[in-house]
Amino acid sequence: MNAPTHPLESDLHRLRDHYDLLARHHGYGPEASQMSSLASQEQRLRVLAEIVREPDGSVLDFGCGTGHLCEVLRRDVGFRGRYTGYDLSGESLALARERHAGAHFEQRDIFRDGVGHHFDYAIISGVFNNRVTDNWAFLTGALRLLFPHVRRGLAFNALSAYVDFQDEGLYYADPEAVFRFCKESLSPAVNLRHDYEVKPGVVPFEFTTQVFRCAHPPRAKHA
Repeated sequence: MNAPTHPLESDLHRLRDHYDLLARHHGYGPEASQMSSLASQEQRLRVLAEIVREPDGSVLDFGCGTGHLCEVLRRDVGFRGRYTGYDLSGESLALARERHAGAHFEQRDIFRDGVGHHFDYAIISGVFNNRVTDNWAFLTGALRLLFPHVRRGLAFNALSAYVDFQDEGLYYADPEAVFRFCKESLSPAVNLRHDYEVKPGVVPFEFTTQVFRCAHPPRAKHA
């Protein structure tokens, strides 16, 4: 067995195998992306898609799964630009290519291969939810790699530590820590949404962060 080329490689291999299995069992359904229903999946994606303000721009869907964001962007946002999806799961990407004509899909480990291209926007849904060896390193490492390749903005979601119950297999991020990291390490122009219901009548249990390209450098919090 070859030695890992980066510290997260073993974790990413496990995630790849996990989502390959889900895709084989569920096809294009929301369960293939570890979502409980199409309604909750699309609610998440619509909140993330709010960052896209140029219908002719380019979007990277990082951790695209079966590429359902492409459908939501085209149908609900009027997106006409170039959509690119990156994922680790070959099974998910095969389904995505069958479903979304004109979109580009690529199997890529950005920690090993880099991001490769520049985009107007990057959108990240559900990527940081599964527990790995070091979730903070995974989240911050991916954002550090992706943001320099974004011309306008990046949006991602995460499960929130503000919950009544935690599944031991999932990662619940501290929204304040995420906000501070983005402000101090990526850009001073950051928006955090923790107000939306993924499921009607259920207290918000995840949050979405938008990070915008800005002429000013990031800066630390003044003590």
